[in-house]
Amino acid sequence: MKRAVLLTAVLLCSAVTHAGRANAASAFDQPTTDYMLQFAKPAVKVFVYERYDAKGELYQRDVTAVTSPIEVPSATERIINGVTYRLRGLTACPQQKITYKTEEWDCTKAARDYEGAIYNNRASVVLCKTLVLQSKQGESDAVSCFSLVGAGDANDPYIVAYDDDEMVFFNMAEIGRNKDGKSLRPDLERSSDLGKRFQNEAN
Repeated sequence: MKRAVLLTAVLLCSAVTHAGRANAASAFDQPTTDYMLQFAKPAVKVFVYERYDAKGELYQRDVTAVTSPIEVPSATERIINGVTYRLRGLTACPQQKITYKTEEWDCTKAARDYEGAIYNNRASVVLCKTLVLQSKQGESDAVSCFSLVGAGDANDPYIVAYDDDEMVFFNMAEIGRNKDGKSLRPDLERSSDLGKRFQNEAN
């Protein structure tokens, strides 16, 4: 019961971050449901790709339909419309085996199960943000990704799922460090700490 409450609290906390900034586009801030809803279209899964400059201002936005199932090759890679993206500042699967759905799972298979269900079964809008102004051939853009999930009613309200945060919380990905040992994702350190506690309690 404790673990279920902890998990619910973390995901709800993630879903409502920056709730007052519905119309404010900014680099890597978690978008609100209202921000995501402006891109929603009936019976179409929409992919929004936003590029931000060094000042954190929106540089370019592309809005397209998702034309094929979104693939999850690893805990930190996403293939959307045939293009591979990688979650920024994260390393996939620090441990091969993790506790998932109260059982021991292979980390990569767990990530595919969890994020595959969100992207392909639940999401109506997928938004990824990057500071890469122009993609380089042979390199995957470093991104943060969010999904609008839910039906928008009392039984299934809209929430914004935060891919990076979920991967760190479930111990499916680890926060990287620079050469000085500083965190590449200080914004996710709290989720990392909570996730490690959840894994310890589950084992």
